[in-house]
Order: sequence, then structure tokens, then C-alpha cells
Amino acid sequence: MMENGIILVWQHWWGSLIAGYLFLGGLAGLALPIAYYYWIKERNKVMSAVGSLIAFIGIILGLFLLVIDLKRPEKAYLALASPALNWKSWMTIGTYIISLYTIFSGLYALPFIVKVPSPRVTKYPTVIGAIATFLGVATAVYTGFLLGAIKSITFWNTPILPVLFVVSGLSAGLCIYCAVSPAVLRLSKGFEKHAARIRLQLQRLDAYSLMTELFLLFVYLDTAMWGDTGMKEAAKSILYGNLAPYFWILVVVVGTIIPLILLFGYTLRIKEESKTAIAISVIAAILILIGSFTLRYVILKAGVIQISLI
Repeated sequence: MMENGIILVWQHWWGSLIAGYLFLGGLAGLALPIAYYYWIKERNKVMSAVGSLIAFIGIILGLFLLVIDLKRPEKAYLALASPALNWKSWMTIGTYIISLYTIFSGLYALPFIVKVPSPRVTKYPTVIGAIATFLGVATAVYTGFLLGAIKSITFWNTPILPVLFVVSGLSAGLCIYCAVSPAVLRLSKGFEKHAARIRLQLQRLDAYSLMTELFLLFVYLDTAMWGDTGMKEAAKSILYGNLAPYFWILVVVVGTIIPLILLFGYTLRIKEESKTAIAISVIAAILILIGSFTLRYVILKAGVIQISLI
């Protein structure tokens, strides 16, 4: 496509697998910090176990998708061991951040799923969790900076994108907790009385995260509409072009508006746990996850390489 002496080429090398990688990276990156918060605040072993397992499994699945996307996955180890590594590249930095996070999220999960002496259960997670929390936040932030590092696609070169991905990752991580933790807490001796309180805390924060995400998303698109030709074309494709059905139906309606209705209209009004509250929490979580993945997919697919002929 050519416009005003500028050639626009739609990127085609990053698709659903990389969208899944970015989605799982954001989700897993911010799942463990939530678990660590409940460990520091109230020594909640159940929340720590749930969160660390979500983080560890999520980041492993994300790396699996990344390896599959490589044309030669058997050479994936070169991302860590090649002597020609570019330490100024976000791809290189991110590879090490995610690799370390995978290790430390697994180490953090260990004392909660394996029976160990009580002194280690109180001291060990505090130190390992602090390191893992830092790496988790860095992982979530990296998923936004990775796209911004590709200078030829101006639609991705904005400081709003990393913030948007972090907030979206927080929302995804929270909704997983809202779907899983109440049921697990109800079945856990000594923690069942905390199920409703924790669910309400998480869902309230999740609702605010969803609203913030929606606000940032429209600020991002509005800013792009006032940008250069490549940014405008990318934003147009999302708002009323070929990606509009994915955006309006799956991101806005399914992934944001309906979950907010379920949260504010029902689950946040229920002060005690019930099968219905848990079921609706699971439904809302599934919808939020669909929207979170689709958000990354449409932003990736809307990427336009802008080449000036002047």
C-alpha cells in the first residue's frame, strides 16, 4: 500500500503464537507478585501456592509458544548462549529476564507444594519471593517494550503500550485468582473463612484494572490517530477496518464490558462464598482472558512498517 510517497507494509511474521507469548508473559509476570503480597501480609500459604503455580505454568507455556514460533526451534538455546548476543536488544534482555523468572517462580512454588521444615517455609519464600516479584514485574513490562523496540513500526513506538500491557497483565492475573483461589480456599483447612474476603479484594482490584485498561486502550488508539501515516492506518484497521470485529466484540464487549457487568452487578455484591459466586467468577475470568489475548493479537496484526520514498 502506498500513500503520499510512503509505502505501508503490514507485518506478517508475528501472529497468534507471539500474541499468546505476550499474553502469558503479562499474566504470569504479575501473578506471582500478587501471591507474594498475600504471603508478606498474612502468611497465606494457599494463595502463595496458587499464584506461584499460575506464574510458573504460565511462563513455561509462554516460552513453549515462543519456541514453536521459531523457524528452527532446536536453535532456541542460542538466545542465551550465542557469543553474538546484542545486550542493547530488548529481545536479549527479555530472554534473560524471562529465563530467570521461570527459575525463581519455580523455586518460590517449591516450599508450598513440597513438605519442608517450618523454618524454611517462613524464611525461604520471603527472599526468593522478593527476587521473583521483581523479575515478574520486569517480565510484564518487557512484553510492552519488546514491541516498542521495533522502530520501523511506529504504532508500537509509544510509552503508553508498556503501561497498557502491564495493566492488562495485572487484570489477567487477578481474574485467574478470582476463578481459582475462592474454591481452593474453601477446601483448605484454616483458610476457608478468608475465601470471600480475598475474592472481593481481588475482584474489586480487577474491576478497576479493567476500567483503567479500557481507558488506556482508547488513549493509545486516539494518540495513534493523530500520529504519522503508519500509526493512523494501524489504528483505523482496529477501530473500523479488518480488525474491528475482533476489537469491538472480543476486546471491548466480551473481554471488558460483560465482565464489568458481572463483577459490579453480582459478585462484588455477594459478601459470602457460594457455588453461584464461584461459577460467575470463573465465567468472568474466561471472558477477561479472551479479551486480554485478543488485545495483543489485534495490536500485533495492526503493526505497519512505514517506508518513506522521499
